Amino acid sequence: MRGEIAIAPLLYNVIYQKKKDGAPIEIFFPPEGAPVNPYATGIPKTAAHPNAAKLFLNWCLSKEGQTFMIKELGNLTSLKAPPAYPEGFDPKVVKLWYPKFDEYVKLHAAWVADWDKTFGYRQ
Repeated sequence: MRGEIAIAPLLYNVIYQKKKDGAPIEIFFPPEGAPVNPYATGIPKTAAHPNAAKLFLNWCLSKEGQTFMIKELGNLTSLKAPPAYPEGFDPKVVKLWYPKFDEYVKLHAAWVADWDKTFGYRQ
């Protein structure tokens, strides 16, 4: 049937934005586990406006900033007492997997190959 396919995107926050925009999709976190793609942020030495960058970064790391990024962008947080969780995510049910960097590097090529094969993607 047109438009009825199952996909498994890894980056929840990309799909979350599509759902917020009205895409007819459902979001599901498998209870057996979901990998986490951690990322970092910071201020480079060469920042043109370091004080503005510090102010923004301070807000990003605040409870208010984290709440915004969870509810509006679909991010998870590292805060010990999260102000919220993304839609469909229940930390009592879903096991998160934080790969060690060497595991991540070792698995990455196989994951990309599986993704490419599943979706007919050619680079």
